[in-house]
Amino acid sequence: MTHLCVLMANYLTGAGQRRTAVIEWNDHGDFRRMEKVCARRENVTGEKEENVFKALGVTYFGRGNADTLAGCMNGPYDDIIIDFGEAAPASRAEWLRCQVRMMVAAFSEWQLEDASGMMEQNGRPCRSWIYLAAFGSEWTRREVERQLGVPVFRIPFSADAFRIDRSLMRWFEGLL
Repeated sequence: MTHLCVLMANYLTGAGQRRTAVIEWNDHGDFRRMEKVCARRENVTGEKEENVFKALGVTYFGRGNADTLAGCMNGPYDDIIIDFGEAAPASRAEWLRCQVRMMVAAFSEWQLEDASGMMEQNGRPCRSWIYLAAFGSEWTRREVERQLGVPVFRIPFSADAFRIDRSLMRWFEGLL
């Protein structure tokens, strides 16, 4: 989920003082829309690189791919966050190469079967992954934890992905 990626980037950059890049590795176009809003807020003018913009110290790369990732890895960044969008076979290999793998699932009743299937790798969940619940009841989240035998962390409410308060800082400290 893009909101979580932006939120995490702002936590790492703001609270952690880390140089952070976020790559949009999907076709949703969220970064293109976000760039328009951020450019108006920050009154950005002049030449810029296509599909790249900065907001509050975070560098965002829209329409990313393996070349974008390689450039970021060879660049000045301490952390690189990749927004793969939905779990898809095309991006799975790149996702598995990540040092920290987070899977966000929605636990609404009508999405539960998809979420459980997505969380399992070769018939069972991977214990090294971090599982996060975006939506759904607390009962459902606990039931998924019980059935799969892995912790599932609820993502706290955040109205603004660019604003990190103390409760979000504590949540990220416990998560990362």
